[in-house]
Amino acid sequence: MKAGGRDCGWKRDKKSGNGKKDLAARDPGPLSHPRRLTTANRTLRLYLSAESPTPELQEMVVFILKCYMSIWFSIKTSKYFTEGPKLVNQSIQSSRYLPDDLRNLVDPVIKRNGFFAHPEHLILAKTQNNTKLIRELGLRRILKARQLDQKRTTIRTFMLPKLNFKAQDCSEIINWINCDLSSPPLLKDSNDDEIKSHIQSNSVPNWDITFKTCPVHKSS
Repeated sequence: MKAGGRDCGWKRDKKSGNGKKDLAARDPGPLSHPRRLTTANRTLRLYLSAESPTPELQEMVVFILKCYMSIWFSIKTSKYFTEGPKLVNQSIQSSRYLPDDLRNLVDPVIKRNGFFAHPEHLILAKTQNNTKLIRELGLRRILKARQLDQKRTTIRTFMLPKLNFKAQDCSEIINWINCDLSSPPLLKDSNDDEIKSHIQSNSVPNWDITFKTCPVHKSS
């Protein structure tokens, strides 16, 4: 995390305008996550060392500060995969400031990596929500999905969902009416009676399964 700490320091200096004179020549040291951090790290250094940065470089720096860095730290501080839908929504919300031509470049990347917006993930995330109404909605959708599963004649295919880039909340990032609803396999050992008991309960379900130990990421 040393490299991430240096990036964070540069970000603070850039935003405050109080960067030291030797900041542009500072050695960033070894990067712990080179595939994901090197480009942002080098871009910030290039900006700091440029006397007259181009508009394109300025646009890249703003994107790193507004979108990339904030999402990176959100991922690193997230624990369970049930937090994944919030990260997808954050990616959408933080990039809406971009003009249309740049959003046309960013949005396809979000779409290709939007697996956490799959209905199964959204349902599981809802069951762990602290708001009873949202939690109950997730549990009822599990029961509905199981009814649909009984009518299914083919093996369900885990497909990327169509994202709603106008969503204001992570529960709205897909169209629930048109989505292909299926029951989360992680809850296959929980019967309908257990699901119904959780609907009546005022507490967050503590599933007797290991999905809470599944991380939202393995590396970042």
